[in-house]
Amino acid sequence: MFAFRRILACAALLAAAVAPAQADIRSFNAAVQKGDYRAAVVAANETWPLLDHAGPDAVSVAREFGWVAMLAGQPNVALVYANFLVEQGAALARPDAAPAVSRVLRDWANLSVTPTQQARLQLLASLQQRGAASGRDLISARAAHALHAQAIAAGDWVQAYDSALLAIRFLDELGARSPPSRYELRRGVAISSFMRVKSPEAYNALYDVAAELADQVIATPPGAGRDRLAGEYFTSVAWGDVMYGALPAAIRKTTPDRRNSVRQLAEVLYPAPGDTALPRCRISLAREFNNPGFTFDPRFRDLGGEVIYALDVMPDGTFSNARPLVSAPHNGFANAMTGLVPGWRWRVDPGQPTCRTPSTHILTFEFALGR
Repeated sequence: MFAFRRILACAALLAAAVAPAQADIRSFNAAVQKGDYRAAVVAANETWPLLDHAGPDAVSVAREFGWVAMLAGQPNVALVYANFLVEQGAALARPDAAPAVSRVLRDWANLSVTPTQQARLQLLASLQQRGAASGRDLISARAAHALHAQAIAAGDWVQAYDSALLAIRFLDELGARSPPSRYELRRGVAISSFMRVKSPEAYNALYDVAAELADQVIATPPGAGRDRLAGEYFTSVAWGDVMYGALPAAIRKTTPDRRNSVRQLAEVLYPAPGDTALPRCRISLAREFNNPGFTFDPRFRDLGGEVIYALDVMPDGTFSNARPLVSAPHNGFANAMTGLVPGWRWRVDPGQPTCRTPSTHILTFEFALGR
């Protein structure tokens, strides 16, 4: 909501100040309200040539147009507005009051166009300059988050750690203390720390995130918001299990395995039909299947793998509609399992009292390193 209020406030000011552009500004406002950022970019591009680029509103309008272009996935367009801010903002009659944010916008757009190591370094430097000043802006938070994702993809764990901390700080400045993206970034801090030094502190930090997410999922009504939190929960759990297996043996002996210490969510997310006074049946695979092998990624040496599935439980003993909830530390493990899913069959674990057979089952596969 903060993003829309900020964008629309700027657009309303522009509409009052520049009569010939009013129709395009109304189109821009309407598109932003609908979340149709591509249409908003079209309106912005039609409006920009009609504006007085030396006028008092040029800086705020250019920044908003650039921001919306990034949301639309059009960094080349965002660069037009960002370059205007960086190159001309200081010399305007009403100078750019947030030049650090303008540089972040430019370098974020540039990284999106040219995802190189140099572009990552440049954006990190601009984010650090922005971090040296006080302020509240969405651009820096999203840019730091984007840099974090690219650093992980490149296996640059120092940069991934630094950018995640910056993104968390910028979110906190906005007052966004518990959105799913903040949990994702906290997970990123723990993972990037662990990838440098395989410590129990990083492992426990990640399972702290998983425990908080479990509570959040339980407290959140069904819907897209809860689904996003649940996705973060499963990702944190899978990564936590992989990290525990990668701890040095001597450290692992003295570090409690926390996989059973967090609240389980299968019944919350996929309640079994029937009398809720009865327990949920424990089910498992009814027979062995071929080993899919180990999918190695040099970014994650010394780590095993884990895939968590949600599967529909069919009356004939088969599963259907298998969907991977997470594949950690990379998607290669889920890809390796694809051809095996049709042969899976389930059974109720013996020795249970009368119970409710679930209609959806959560199944976890672990891959030991090198096997």
